[in-house]
Amino acid sequence: MNLHLRKTLDRSKPNRRDFMVQTGCAGLGITSAVNTLAHLQLMGTAAAQNAGDDYKALVCIFLNGGMDTNNLLIPVAGTARTHYETGRGIPQYIDPTKGGVAIPMEDITTAGSQINPLNAVTEYEPSVGYLGADANGNRLAVHPGAMHIKTMFDAEDLAFITNVGVLTQPNVTRANFSSLPASQKPPQLFSHSDQQTQWQSSIPDRPFKNGWGGRVADILDGIHNTDPEALSMMVSINGFNSFQVGTTQQPYVMSASGVTSYSATWSGGSPSTPYGSALQTAFTSKKPFTAEYDPFKFPTTANSPYQNTSPGWRLAALEQLLGMSHASLFDEGYINVAKNARVTEGLIGGALNLTANGVTTTLDTHFDNAFAGSGINGLTNGFAQQMRMVARLIVGNSVLNNKRQIFFVQLGGWDTHTSQIPVSNGVARTDQSYYSLMLQLSCAMKGFRDSLQAAGLWNNVTSFTASDFTRTFTPNKTDSTGGSDHGWGGHMMVMGGAVRGKRIYGTFPNLTVNGGIDVQGNRGRWIPTSSVDQYAAVLARWFGVDTSQLGTVFPNLSRFINPFTPAGKLDFME
Repeated sequence: MNLHLRKTLDRSKPNRRDFMVQTGCAGLGITSAVNTLAHLQLMGTAAAQNAGDDYKALVCIFLNGGMDTNNLLIPVAGTARTHYETGRGIPQYIDPTKGGVAIPMEDITTAGSQINPLNAVTEYEPSVGYLGADANGNRLAVHPGAMHIKTMFDAEDLAFITNVGVLTQPNVTRANFSSLPASQKPPQLFSHSDQQTQWQSSIPDRPFKNGWGGRVADILDGIHNTDPEALSMMVSINGFNSFQVGTTQQPYVMSASGVTSYSATWSGGSPSTPYGSALQTAFTSKKPFTAEYDPFKFPTTANSPYQNTSPGWRLAALEQLLGMSHASLFDEGYINVAKNARVTEGLIGGALNLTANGVTTTLDTHFDNAFAGSGINGLTNGFAQQMRMVARLIVGNSVLNNKRQIFFVQLGGWDTHTSQIPVSNGVARTDQSYYSLMLQLSCAMKGFRDSLQAAGLWNNVTSFTASDFTRTFTPNKTDSTGGSDHGWGGHMMVMGGAVRGKRIYGTFPNLTVNGGIDVQGNRGRWIPTSSVDQYAAVLARWFGVDTSQLGTVFPNLSRFINPFTPAGKLDFME
């Protein structure tokens, strides 16, 4: 169903197409509504332009719960290091009753450690900022569990964007924060649910309507994804989210395990000719019952498309219902939703079939190797499975026929109010809490990078992190059970072949507690120096949004310094 044709209809007269669109979603509830719009392939509002043959994918890695990025990117020398040790509290591993949430200096500087400091370079390039250090020359390191992140940084495949957060306006300071009107501050600033929505919408001072990923898809879908039978531009591997809510575009939501396979119940085709291809031809042709596919040929009938098994009979019964005509427009609309869902399963299945044999083995090898020595199984870990599924869909994109794709994955558990650095018998544990999360993130990102490099698609894909907020610099306890609470501005990562890597963008925060950019009190909640709008605009422009359209996607962007200028310090994409 290609609804851009509605532009030519007389809207004053009711018609079957409008009835199906307007009632299909309402009748099936929110989950079905999401996939209804995806399956119906509502077209973008932008005027059609000549699209290039290039393929690009944007992958949002959302770190749910508020990742403590104060322990992701760590100062190793000078005043910043002193502030770090004083504010965070160095754990005394030989005495489990003492501690904090900081990484001990010996874990950073010991020869052969996985957390060797990032290379400090003194050159300054006005267009991209300092290399390997913050704008003030502070030498920085990464968490011990982020060894692969450092490797990708050194390979120029990854960059850091420092102190990013939700803002409604610039020039927020510690001095004026309390006196600013509520309309000039993000509402519910330290609330998980509110900040997740605001990060994913980029418009904190308005009621939520859509996410910035959805608005990007609204603009670009009709330009780059012109095939009405193609999969939705947006795919979520981790449930419904605000980031991918568009006005006309909605995500296809699936799991990390893929879609249900019907190869055991269908007697036609082969792994190279997926079941859904015949189903798609039947449901989209004017004569749905063909010699290759007829749902009314029972499993015991000659040339039936179904196997004579219990699952085969059940599938035949389902598709006989789908094949019936209905006088009621509502019933017909309901059935067409199910048909479109089945066709989409066929599309996804076809894409995954391209990586079902040798390619899957290769992908698995990359993820398995990336997790080697971590104590985590790279093939069964939930987050790694999400990233591997995205890699498979990107590799199999020739079947999906998208020129642009936006993916959403999520790693939760970052709400580290307690035991951020747990110890056992005076030794820091690497299999729990923050350390384990960092290993999962770092290893999965490397497996994803290696998979796409091997497939020759690394330059076409950019992944970026986002999170509710960072966490308070000052821990909430002084012993080894201490954690951190809800903060504000934090550090993000971008990786991809088009990223200007091995650089640290933005402004690393002044780590002075109860002063500097600590917004209020003495907990170390950093006022962001770069807004989500600025950060996301750089990603959107690389993805294909014209500079003149950035204001449509990010209505508040004009309030801030242009991120593409030297003063903006955020031009991190080629």
